[in-house]
Amino acid sequence: MRQKRIYVICVGTLKNKLLVAMPNMTDPYFSKSVIFICEYNRDGAVGFIINKPISTMKVLSSGIKDKFFKDLIAQSKKIYFGGPVSIHEACILSNDNIEDIDFNTNETIKLSNDFELIKKILFDDKEFKNTKLLFGHSAWGKNQLDNEIKNGDWLVHDCPEMLFNKNPKTLWRDLIKLFGFDKFKMTGISGVS
Repeated sequence: MRQKRIYVICVGTLKNKLLVAMPNMTDPYFSKSVIFICEYNRDGAVGFIINKPISTMKVLSSGIKDKFFKDLIAQSKKIYFGGPVSIHEACILSNDNIEDIDFNTNETIKLSNDFELIKKILFDDKEFKNTKLLFGHSAWGKNQLDNEIKNGDWLVHDCPEMLFNKNPKTLWRDLIKLFGFDKFKMTGISGVS
């Protein structure tokens, strides 16, 4: 039986796009991940995994020694795992009208690392709509992400609004289905289906 390769060619920039991990990705950090790319240029790319509450990341919780942080991570549904780079640093993605936002990634999505705002999100009972608190980020060097896409590791989706208006628990599955993939009919080799 002849196997066919699937290539997703991206013309232009990946900034403000969603990366969707292919069903055969086995990396524990990126398996079943959806990543919002907030910066993309000739030097590389930076983004945040948006669909994984940090409490579900067993790889991370096993390495945390401080009881306060262990308890916070275990109980908080407000904190997301943004990626394996700089896991100790927090960042906020929002499309809500929050005054303390530092950087616009596009017309509607903003990025901040304001400490007071982070504390409000963590400890206030008020729910911040359309806002995600992320620890860590994902980063790629020059041409690294482009090569991973060509290799068939990622699909690219042009709808960053899904960042806030879809259930994080089903976001990856919903996007994979949108692309027409059945996760049970995939081979274990990147780029081949």
